[in-house]
Amino acid sequence: MPTYWGGHTAKPVYGMKIPGWADFRRNNTRDIMMLVSEETQEMCSGTNQAIFFMDITQIDKPFGISSWYVPEEPGDFCHRGGRFGPHSPQDSFNPAFLDKMVILAYFNAGVRAVDIRDPFHPREVGYYIPAVTDKTQEICDEVEGQRVCKTAIQTNNVDLDDRGYMYALDRSGTGLHILALTNEAQQIVGQPRGR
Repeated sequence: MPTYWGGHTAKPVYGMKIPGWADFRRNNTRDIMMLVSEETQEMCSGTNQAIFFMDITQIDKPFGISSWYVPEEPGDFCHRGGRFGPHSPQDSFNPAFLDKMVILAYFNAGVRAVDIRDPFHPREVGYYIPAVTDKTQEICDEVEGQRVCKTAIQTNNVDLDDRGYMYALDRSGTGLHILALTNEAQQIVGQPRGR
């Protein structure tokens, strides 16, 4: 990857069935590598980071098939303070999520649920942005020669348990958020909440 897209996590998903490819007699499943870049700059002073999907079926000839990111608008994320962009996907390899959905920690854009069943066309199916509290710490950076400080959520890590609950940790002191999928996102993983 270019140096302006820093890599955080490489997560493989082997033997993915691709929608619309089932009737092809050859190569109708693909080995996919998800590459999650990491935002390292405050207040959008770097490059907009993204999640990249690579086809690694022929390991000596990997190639990019898609990318996904949260747009800065309408959330006004560059002006909220702190970092805006991905940090990491969930750490666990929960079988209900493995080739269906990835949960991402996205700093001031909170937690993002992305449908990866068609890795050529990943799409967001849910998100949660925690509110700041009196425990949330101020984050400062220099913007155009001026010191700017803002209080912002910084969702840093997410993980899942075997019931499908998500645990999101905020690095700016807000605390731990325990979440559950609802609606379409819950249907995609086919796992009842609080099983």
